[in-house]
Amino acid sequence: MMINKSLFLTYLYLLIYILLSSGVILYNKWVLSPKYFNFPLPITLTMIHMGFSGAVAFFLVRVFKVVAPVKMTFEIYATCVVPISAFFASSLWFGNTAYLHISVAFIQMLKALMPVATLIMAVLCGTDKLRWDVLLNMLLVSVGVVISSYGEIHFNVIGTLYQVTGC
Repeated sequence: MMINKSLFLTYLYLLIYILLSSGVILYNKWVLSPKYFNFPLPITLTMIHMGFSGAVAFFLVRVFKVVAPVKMTFEIYATCVVPISAFFASSLWFGNTAYLHISVAFIQMLKALMPVATLIMAVLCGTDKLRWDVLLNMLLVSVGVVISSYGEIHFNVIGTLYQVTGC
């Protein structure tokens, strides 16, 4: 049985994303950990991350023309790109700061709250309506995170607050 090229590329890109994402998580922990590299400035690490991401995006769009550049007005840029960028950068900053206080495994457990945070922000911003079925699913996810947090051996309130704020 042959897998078509599009499906193969999709799975290949997913595998690459998972590997790179895991690598960045472990690298950030290593850089910020007092036991290893002991880099004390999580916001600087976030700025380096954002600068690198911007440079790669620039080269992929403008130099290698992997995708066509998007034309946008100042209004679209100010109302869409800037808020999303601000949320993403603050999420990285708080998430990177959490590495100073809690384990990678616990951070990954807390990241399960991301859909809950996304739903809350969508409802607050008016881009989604609150539905009971979705609310019950989010409640179930939240209860699961609370149960897994209860068993955390090295629970740290500050690190947990940083990670939840990052979500």
